[in-house]
Amino acid sequence: MRYLLITVSFYGTMMWAQAQKTDSVIAEMKSINKAITGNAAAISNRAMNIFLADKTGYLSESSDLSFYTNYVTFNSSTGRITVNHNFQKATGTDEPIKKLPSVGLAVTLPVSFSNSFLDNRFDNGLGIMIGYKWLGKVKTRFAITGNDPVQKKSVDALRAAIVHTLETEINKKDADFNMALALVDTADVPGQDITKAKELMKREFDEQIKEECEEKFAGLQAATLTKTNNFKLISTHWTSVHAYIPLLSPDYFVASSLHTNFEHEHSYPLQLTLSHTRLWESAKAGRLFATASANFLMNNSKLSYGLDNINLAEYATAGGTDSLHTAALKNNKAYIGNYENFFTPTLQARVVYFPRNSHIGISFLIQQSFGSYDLLNSKISIPVVLINSKKTPAVNVDFYVLFLDISNKLKSANAPVSKTIIGLSVGVPLSRLMY
Repeated sequence: MRYLLITVSFYGTMMWAQAQKTDSVIAEMKSINKAITGNAAAISNRAMNIFLADKTGYLSESSDLSFYTNYVTFNSSTGRITVNHNFQKATGTDEPIKKLPSVGLAVTLPVSFSNSFLDNRFDNGLGIMIGYKWLGKVKTRFAITGNDPVQKKSVDALRAAIVHTLETEINKKDADFNMALALVDTADVPGQDITKAKELMKREFDEQIKEECEEKFAGLQAATLTKTNNFKLISTHWTSVHAYIPLLSPDYFVASSLHTNFEHEHSYPLQLTLSHTRLWESAKAGRLFATASANFLMNNSKLSYGLDNINLAEYATAGGTDSLHTAALKNNKAYIGNYENFFTPTLQARVVYFPRNSHIGISFLIQQSFGSYDLLNSKISIPVVLINSKKTPAVNVDFYVLFLDISNKLKSANAPVSKTIIGLSVGVPLSRLMY
């Protein structure tokens, strides 16, 4: 009888502790819901992360914001493929993402005669990308009918339904698991202490329930807000620093004139970009991105169209005297002119607009460089966001037209014949970054 009482007391204590863990999950969810009801927010911070992950589905450059752990981009005009990884850990009970560091690799492929704002023809390259983003506060405004905040009341009511639905689901799962746990005996775990084995099983179950509940609570809120549009305007902003550090960069075969020998000249295309973006999501008008950025590039005469490209036949006809270095001439990779490395600052502005309920938008970019390469360029594009079976962004394809040297300053014979260039960029987000 004594041992029976001890056993019953022990299991009673363990079941009480287990119930406490389940109750804490439910209590945390109710606490978050109560806090949201009492302020101007529509959904929890973690739910807003998921909501914004869908709204920022416009991904065309490696420096663009992505709420996904990994993402890949490709640009046809530069021949560059990037693979990027975001670092973010969960902090607190319901904290917004405030800082987002990232790292990646960029590979430039030899895409024949591909041109962008810079002359990237035939250039192979490999580099590391390092980025850091500071995310601003998300603000939500609701429509008011008379003096009645109808939208806020609606979103609070729908969120309360989610809370109690999940509470019922958690309690049922916990009860079902406890019944299954009671059936486990020593024959199922031979050579183990049955009590410790059951404690381990319960701990794993509790952790799984906590993770599932947090994810489901956030996901259902975001999906409900997207479906009902119970808001007037949601706005936020972020500032980012992005650096490209070359590991391997191309050499150029350059002679200062037809009567001097060719020499290898090395490029160091180090690049640093500082940008600030604002996002407005209107339930009626659609989505608008506005980005201003400053770019700093270690440029050179070749990238800025300052050298004349020449092949073997042209060199011989023009009276070139270097007969020892003809291999590069055969491959159309030789240049005539004075080669220099120099610093190019650039200012850029970009606006992207998606109409309400549309996955097809319009984008306009204008770019002004200064110094030795002082060209004015622009880009008009049509971004298309492809949606997967879960109705979330899966792939972004940006079809664009580049307008190079609008002010017609290029004088080099190596400048492109056509200053209007058609291309596309592709962005693929992977593994949703939830917290």
